[in-house]
Amino acid sequence: MSAVDDPRLTTRRTTPPGFRGWVARRPLTAFLVLVFGLGWPLVSVPALADHGVLPGGEVPEEPFTLALTLLVMLPAALWVTAVADGRPAVRVLLRRALRWRFSPGWWAAVVLALPLLTLGLGVLGGRSLDTGDLAGALAGAVVSIITAVVLVHLWEETVWAGFFQGRLEPRYGYLPAAAMTAVPFAAIHLPLQFIGDSSAGELLTAVGALLVFGLVMRLMVGVTVHGAAGSLLAAGVVHAVFNASNNSGDLADELLSGGQPTGFAVAAAALFTAAAYATLRARGRAR
Repeated sequence: MSAVDDPRLTTRRTTPPGFRGWVARRPLTAFLVLVFGLGWPLVSVPALADHGVLPGGEVPEEPFTLALTLLVMLPAALWVTAVADGRPAVRVLLRRALRWRFSPGWWAAVVLALPLLTLGLGVLGGRSLDTGDLAGALAGAVVSIITAVVLVHLWEETVWAGFFQGRLEPRYGYLPAAAMTAVPFAAIHLPLQFIGDSSAGELLTAVGALLVFGLVMRLMVGVTVHGAAGSLLAAGVVHAVFNASNNSGDLADELLSGGQPTGFAVAAAALFTAAAYATLRARGRAR
């Protein structure tokens, strides 16, 4: 029996026969088979078109990643949950996605900590702040974050934080669950690394960076969910705020000189995670 399929991770119910019985016994394996079987071909389209395997020339990757989340991953997670744990468990998962009532202090940390830490680390690292259009940059970031949460990250984290990592953590604990979730979380984006012309060394570097980003994200999101009373909305928001602190052309990049602040954003995520975990440990709410 594989680690991710330990039946103790699920609510004990009468196992249905046939394929549904296999899904009930192996919920995470079933989810991975569905997601990678359907998702990889979908997100491979931009790379295949870019290299001329498919006609039409270059196509944007965003519609395919959005379809991956909304049409493949989310339905797969909800269906597997329904088969393994029953429809009430699906309602619980979706209610957690809309849970907004948790500590105002955690709300402030989720929304503000990453950009402030990224900017502070950037200044300490020799970058300069450009606040000439601060109001415009902040307004743009708010719109960007809200849009990203509503369209993508809320549902992405319902899948990864709520369904996948949430099934692993009761059995294996916070750190192992984050590490195990980071692998498929990163791997589902692997076909996108083949867009453009890259050497084998560049591809290996990109895959390594993807895994590091995946682990950082899963640790950060996991501790956020604990601090925010199990809210998957908090998970989606902190994911979007991290992207706003890291991505080219987004908030931190607009305010800091010297190019995309990836290193500062990752360091900020590590500091945020460590501080949040220490806070939860002090309150007896983390293992």
